[in-house]
Amino acid sequence: MNTLELHALFQAEERAVQRALLEHGLLEANPSHTRFDRKRLEEFPPILRDVCSLSGEALKNALRERLAAGEYLDATPEHFGVTPIQRCFGDGKLDAMRILLGVGAKTKWTADQISIALGEVPSSPETGKADPFLFACRVDNLEAARMYYPNSDASHHKHPEAVTEAVTARATDIVAWLLEEGFDPNAVDDINWGALERAVDNEDIGTAEVLLAAGADPFGFPEKEYTSPVEKAVSEQMRALFVRFGVYPAKFEYDINPEGVRLSFLPEKVLTREEFDSSRSRRAGQTNPERFLPKFWYEQMRTGRYSAPKDIEHEKDRAEPVWSFNRFGRSVTPLPDGRLLLIGGEHEDHYDPDFCIYADVTVLDGKGGVDHFIYPDDVFPPTDFHTATLHGDQIWLIGSLSYPELRQEGLTQVLKLDLSDFSIHPVETSGDAPGWISRHRAVLDADKIILTGGKIDLGYRDNEQMYFLDLKTFCWKKERLRR
Repeated sequence: MNTLELHALFQAEERAVQRALLEHGLLEANPSHTRFDRKRLEEFPPILRDVCSLSGEALKNALRERLAAGEYLDATPEHFGVTPIQRCFGDGKLDAMRILLGVGAKTKWTADQISIALGEVPSSPETGKADPFLFACRVDNLEAARMYYPNSDASHHKHPEAVTEAVTARATDIVAWLLEEGFDPNAVDDINWGALERAVDNEDIGTAEVLLAAGADPFGFPEKEYTSPVEKAVSEQMRALFVRFGVYPAKFEYDINPEGVRLSFLPEKVLTREEFDSSRSRRAGQTNPERFLPKFWYEQMRTGRYSAPKDIEHEKDRAEPVWSFNRFGRSVTPLPDGRLLLIGGEHEDHYDPDFCIYADVTVLDGKGGVDHFIYPDDVFPPTDFHTATLHGDQIWLIGSLSYPELRQEGLTQVLKLDLSDFSIHPVETSGDAPGWISRHRAVLDADKIILTGGKIDLGYRDNEQMYFLDLKTFCWKKERLRR
């Protein structure tokens, strides 16, 4: 199996999980993909709301309608002094910016800067403190950028700002020209955003391709450990582009393990202090499985709270963490009959008083019902950052990060969940297993589970191999990934 085939499987799994989450009411049908939440957007003047939430032709059409209706060009919300034209410029929505410039929107630019922004090329521009060459790059005026290039210090020193400004402007043609002139495709701006990272954040496929072809590093620069262009790639088109340029498909941040799941469709139950006290923390099951959903856990599922409600928690006893349904590293598995299974995961980080790794199975029936199972620890140990792969009437749970004292070097945790009765059974495997693996990806291919990516403890090193678990023989094999 090559990288494109593997990527197609991962994308199909992500689409299936997202569809199931939506059908079960765990995702919004029309989430807001803006830098502002919806409540804040509602406080904005309509014209600024459009600028923040729309793009492309939809934004241009909306602006024309707003202007025809006589709305104020330079409207700003209270306590937020950014005008529509400033937001268009900042977000690189330059076609919309030009519409606003054309009808007299206020700026602090000189007359020549406005001319350059509108596509003209003044011969000796007065641009205040702005370098005419850099400004032309920022407003996507290639002809002006070429004209001012010879007399710019930024051009002589191949200043990275030229590239990052052009990328922010979504000016693919200028970026391509700058790279031909010897500018660095790995240019970084003054707030540590790399050019490729900015292009990915803008969902600018054309500019990202130009940068990658010129040698931009898909993983950004080492000094910026917390994010990278690959981690920001969320669309299928952007990910496919990265795969074409050699990125391993398991490196993407697939949206299949939601943290903040709230079962808001459940009817409210009145919780007493005694009921909180009796089930405030995780406990292991007594049987395999034990159906167990006390009222406090139910209310935690319904409300999505991180900790106990203030009117119930009468003491700050931190000997045991408070039970939570908000978790990282939880698996989500849609079943063919419409049910959805949420398994395990951890709440908070190790230093938090409520840090806990769970070993439970939550079943949503798709009709407003919920079931919940817990297990003895020797059957189902605390498990997080695992994978859950459906095969017939079984789900195969592979890997876990778990608590440090439970990790076993060289061992790969493999468990089998029987959907007929929700019992869980440890599975002994043989062959060339990956070891104590977590944060990996796993997909089904006939009677084999393909496992790739992730981290291997001890040492938390990258997994650079592809592993296959044969579900008939329970034997592991590994091979090198083919492009």
